[in-house]
Amino acid sequence: MALTVHYIKQGDLKPSIAAILSYVGGSVKNLTGHTVKLLMRARPGVTPKISAAVTVVSEPAGSVRYDWGATDTDTVGRFQGEFEVTETSSGKKETFPNDSYFEVVITDDLG
Repeated sequence: MALTVHYIKQGDLKPSIAAILSYVGGSVKNLTGHTVKLLMRARPGVTPKISAAVTVVSEPAGSVRYDWGATDTDTVGRFQGEFEVTETSSGKKETFPNDSYFEVVITDDLG
């Protein structure tokens, strides 16, 4: 998964977070028959600020997009993020990236 850091200004709703969900070795996760959500938290042990469904852009290509909600970017700081993929038929979960997190940096807006 190439997404490592996503920068956005406080209160902005664009750009969306876009990612291709893939394994450490590079193979892509086929999302057919799965649901995906974004989890984002300020630090370990803290309840996630975001736990919301994402748009699956292409199931076979593992492509997803998260469009920010009204209060998602209201807090300045550095956040850890991950995508949680759930197999619809079994309820089994898999997380991307599975070896770390990607980072979301929300920077103070001057306006």
